[in-house]
Amino acid sequence: MNASHDQGNAGRQRQKSRPSQGKTPARALPQGAAARLVAAQITGLVVGGRASLDDLADREKGFDAFTRLEARDQALARAIAVTALRHRMQIRAMLARCWTRPPPARAELLNSLLETATAQIAFMQVPASAAANLAVALISSDPRSARFTGFANAVLRKIGREQDGLAAATATVDPFPAWLQKTLQRDHGKARTGAIGQAFRQAPALDLNGRDGYRALFADGMPLPGTSLRLAGGGAVESLPGFADGRWWVQDVAAAQPARLLDLCLEGGVSGRPIADLCAAPGGKTLQLAAMGAQVTAVDVSARRLRRLSENLQRTQLSAKIVCADLLGEGETGQPGWQPEERFDGILLDASCTATGTIRRHPDIVWNTRAEDIAVLASLQRRMIERAAGWLKPGGVLVYANCSLFKEEGENLAASLDLPGLAHRPVEARELPGLETSINGQGNFRSLLHHKAGEAEGMDGFFAACFRRQA
Repeated sequence: MNASHDQGNAGRQRQKSRPSQGKTPARALPQGAAARLVAAQITGLVVGGRASLDDLADREKGFDAFTRLEARDQALARAIAVTALRHRMQIRAMLARCWTRPPPARAELLNSLLETATAQIAFMQVPASAAANLAVALISSDPRSARFTGFANAVLRKIGREQDGLAAATATVDPFPAWLQKTLQRDHGKARTGAIGQAFRQAPALDLNGRDGYRALFADGMPLPGTSLRLAGGGAVESLPGFADGRWWVQDVAAAQPARLLDLCLEGGVSGRPIADLCAAPGGKTLQLAAMGAQVTAVDVSARRLRRLSENLQRTQLSAKIVCADLLGEGETGQPGWQPEERFDGILLDASCTATGTIRRHPDIVWNTRAEDIAVLASLQRRMIERAAGWLKPGGVLVYANCSLFKEEGENLAASLDLPGLAHRPVEARELPGLETSINGQGNFRSLLHHKAGEAEGMDGFFAACFRRQA
């Protein structure tokens, strides 16, 4: 079974096509080279083809070369790709200091091998000789890049010799592509964008949420606001105590706040009340609401992701009604949009978004998102909100949430809504102790990657606003 890794509804749009990164070289490769080759191929497919790292690195249905690796090599390939994508701007700056003329941009595999080898040397404590030797062996084995073998060897040896100086000289390089850096500075200012970038460079901790008493399983865990708990991370989630018993699920502390806000803003709370969780998969918020005692209807368009939700409900011994449907009726099925039989006391809409708030966990989002995606998704979110608002009972509460860092998908959209019969319900900082810095001037929840949750540093970027229907 899978744990529910609910870091927000990462419903971003991606192209399904996977551009070629070349076939595995035919000659026998040194031990460890296969994982490095796959890591480079995955990195190139993310950057050049807008592919999803999670899709490519799926153990069963992912990128063909990845699925053929042993489990240990799969973990290594994924770790290298994640590191290369997280630090790509600095890696490119380091490489630029080691050549007088860059390799051609069309040499995608060559560039990806240079980037992933540098990631291992500079950020993964892999001996420079090992990382360079394996990369050079792969480059020399590929007929299209073999002529760059000497060039690659010289560049990577220099990276190894001068890595400390190169890292220091490039430490202040913006970690995001220009359009993303500019958009974040427009929305949050230069200082906050710098802090977001610093947080992005750090691998996140592991946050849990769960049923009553689960925190007692983790003596070294750090309690967070609400019922969340932070662990240092590392190792297989399935091996942690209480997983098999369904005592908890993985959920970033920021992703846990929309359900808390719904419980806070709905008079009498969610317990025993009919609540809709829209765009529900993979299901962390469904589990959270069910654990609060709500009668949850979980709706999502993805049957595959709902199967994962169903598995997690079984594991945690919680219950919810699961509905596979398109909220707007604009999907591939061409069927009319979903219409509930009865209205709800509360609705949590974690709408499809760019998911830029989850880039600490999914650095591929930095590279497979485009500026034009924002307006497209904001329009989709508006239509979802307007439709969901009609499903509220008098006195009911709608919480609109997403895991985007962009104001166009959050603050600006919420402020521009005209929902007949619904009024914005501002949240006060005192109502979410430990998260005061994440309540903005409009009374909405706005977390950024560097914000504190209690005494803990860092969380996903999230936005949530509450609206109440007049009684």
